[in-house]
Amino acid sequence: MSDFNTKSKCRICDSESMSKILPLKASPIADAYIKKNDIGLKQSKYDLSVFLCRSCGLVQLITVINPSILYNDFLYKTDTSLGLTDHFMKLASKMTKKLDLIKGSLVVDIGSNDGSLLLGFKNNNMVVLGVEPACGIAKDADDSGIRTWCTYFSLETSKKILDEHGRAKVINCNNTFANIDEINDFVDGFKYLLDNNGTLIIETSYIFNLIDSLVFDTIYHEHLSYFSLTPLEYLFNKHRLKVVDVETVDTKGGSIRCYIEHDIGQDVSESILEMRSNEKKLYSLDVFNDFAFNIEKQKDKCKAFLEKNNSTKIYGYGASHTTTTMLFHYEIYNYIEKIIDDNEIKIGRLSPYSHIPVVSSKLLYSDAPDFVVIFAWRFSDYIIEQHKKYLENGGIFIIPLPEFRIIKF
Repeated sequence: MSDFNTKSKCRICDSESMSKILPLKASPIADAYIKKNDIGLKQSKYDLSVFLCRSCGLVQLITVINPSILYNDFLYKTDTSLGLTDHFMKLASKMTKKLDLIKGSLVVDIGSNDGSLLLGFKNNNMVVLGVEPACGIAKDADDSGIRTWCTYFSLETSKKILDEHGRAKVINCNNTFANIDEINDFVDGFKYLLDNNGTLIIETSYIFNLIDSLVFDTIYHEHLSYFSLTPLEYLFNKHRLKVVDVETVDTKGGSIRCYIEHDIGQDVSESILEMRSNEKKLYSLDVFNDFAFNIEKQKDKCKAFLEKNNSTKIYGYGASHTTTTMLFHYEIYNYIEKIIDDNEIKIGRLSPYSHIPVVSSKLLYSDAPDFVVIFAWRFSDYIIEQHKKYLENGGIFIIPLPEFRIIKF
């Protein structure tokens, strides 16, 4: 079996009217940070070009890596993302009130990871079930008291859940929906499992926030789709479900949270009408061309600076998925000696393909690198605040996005 396939049609509407809008450089699997004794294992790079479906409006990758390769040694856990666990706990309380959930209602979370969101619902007296394909993470969640199935969600999975637990009053799918290739089967599973008066809640990165904030580094092979309301409404209407409300949230560089119900002819919120209107102005190839131009502009600034200072000691800060996209699209991995990270899971590993060592932040002071590129640039204020002493000692931070900046004492 090949480790990837290339689609010729849109994953939502099957249209062949696809335009390449962002020719990102080929990249390895973004979170495939390996142990030092696995350095001999083959790691490949895969095309990361981004396409726009001119029929339904979905922005998407057409290179689809086999999910078993992506998730068998999946490292990411919710509690390693700054502020995300707190975000999910607040979300659970908010949804319990907003949806008038009664004690004992079934809440299912698709892509439940370490169970952080479900813990919030459990604390609000709900029956919870997680569905998580990364078995190590699923087992940890299950052992902690959050019932979790290690499997991929699908229509077939939804039938098994229904047989064992009944219909779900709430189905959550946070930062997971974008990872799904067979998305129509996924939505069939939602429809089958959702209670007649239930609500499906999807939180996913919003393509126009991604463009405005220049967070192109959130594009990597796990994220197959980059949504706006337009293709989401098309998709759910197709399955006789309805997006009845939408909110914008700050997570992942700017996301939308959609509330979806069985379509019984109900009205939609004012926020839906407003977003529909705004998106009519945004869907233009000029918007995507400007996005690509701005990425290249920042790339040229960063690469030129690192080339000029190549004889110095240059480290990075942040060993995440997004770092891999930036290292390879900017073509700068040969300039970075080490990557600093605060996640114990990552420390001691090597970055995907380029095998840059990941080290503790203590090395900021013992190694005293001349420059540190903050790959985790959305958290740069926090990182700089934590490491004022590095600046005071003469070190220099580089912030690559959304505008290239040099920070010194």
